[in-house]
Amino acid sequence: MKEKSEIRHNSGIDVLRGLAILSVILLHLNIRIPFKETLLGGVMPGMLYKILFWSGFYGVCVFFVISGFLITNSALNKWKTLPDLSLRGFYAMRFARIMPLLVSLLIILSILHLSGITDFVIDPARTSLARSIFAALTFHVNWLEIQVGYLPGSWDILWSLSIEEVFYLFFPIVCFVCRKEWHFVALISVFLIISPFARTTWYPGNELGDKNHFAYLDAISIGCMAALVSKRFTMNKTLLLITAITGWSLFLLVTVFRKLVYLTGLTGVGLNITLLALGTAMILIWMQSRFENNRQQPSKFTGFIRFLGRNSYEVYLTHMFVVFLFVRVYHKLNLSGEWVWGLYILTIIISGLLGDLVARYFSNPHNIRLRKRFELVMTKDPNFKPQ
Repeated sequence: MKEKSEIRHNSGIDVLRGLAILSVILLHLNIRIPFKETLLGGVMPGMLYKILFWSGFYGVCVFFVISGFLITNSALNKWKTLPDLSLRGFYAMRFARIMPLLVSLLIILSILHLSGITDFVIDPARTSLARSIFAALTFHVNWLEIQVGYLPGSWDILWSLSIEEVFYLFFPIVCFVCRKEWHFVALISVFLIISPFARTTWYPGNELGDKNHFAYLDAISIGCMAALVSKRFTMNKTLLLITAITGWSLFLLVTVFRKLVYLTGLTGVGLNITLLALGTAMILIWMQSRFENNRQQPSKFTGFIRFLGRNSYEVYLTHMFVVFLFVRVYHKLNLSGEWVWGLYILTIIISGLLGDLVARYFSNPHNIRLRKRFELVMTKDPNFKPQ
């Protein structure tokens, strides 16, 4: 099927997703076991250290752009134009992809909380288990954390899923209301103005305030617009090359030369994320063109990164189990800093393997089964096209 091929086998996008999820894992490890405890970490230049171990936030922002790109591209493949999108069909597809693993995760986290397992217990002084479950199922964990503070790590990661899924609750409605695609683009372009303010000014003094629902809608919207550009416009090789160079330049400017971006004042007004999103979107347009014209040549050196990227949703939702396991081993055995190397490598590898197992034997089978069931129910909808 065309969509599945694009999502699963566009090696360029898989590399980008793999780098994003790797940055998230490294951040969550470094918070709990600082890599500076190793000999190399102690002498590593500060700039390089930040790039390697403090880029998880940027990784999530890249995920937002990729998500908007892939969802819009998928909708265009199924329904040809956004105004013809089937609301029921779209919601069915999102439910089948997201909910089985999310619900299973919440059941496991609830059991661990009730069992009093360290790192999984929700502080009753902040909020309750029932409130946290409700927030996760109604996609406002981010809002809950703004009100009460951080939840345990395996709950905290759901803040980004909350932002994504609220966007996609309204995505088909906006497509239906906007009877022309340029109307859709005009409407979501508003977030390019709103989101930088939402990131920087809406919750002064609250370190979690930039997790609000509007804070990263510009990144998702830019991804959506990039998919439309990719589908509706044909670029020659020169224009594609310019797009790729500009995209990678913006990407590297924000992720590598952070101090320079900060000194220009862009970070202070939230435009660093907008620039990162624009750069990522340009890279996606270039990668999609190479994919569609069979010009991609996956390198064996990026094999493991692509492996992580293909199952990024599963790795993202489950990697904290692995992180907490090895953090506990590190402290329980009172290991020296030189063991950090091995723990980091093992955590990354096992997180990837766990994500692959979950995808292969749980997420994908449930996704297929639910889609077939929804197909039987919705065959009367002329706009419904199963994957």
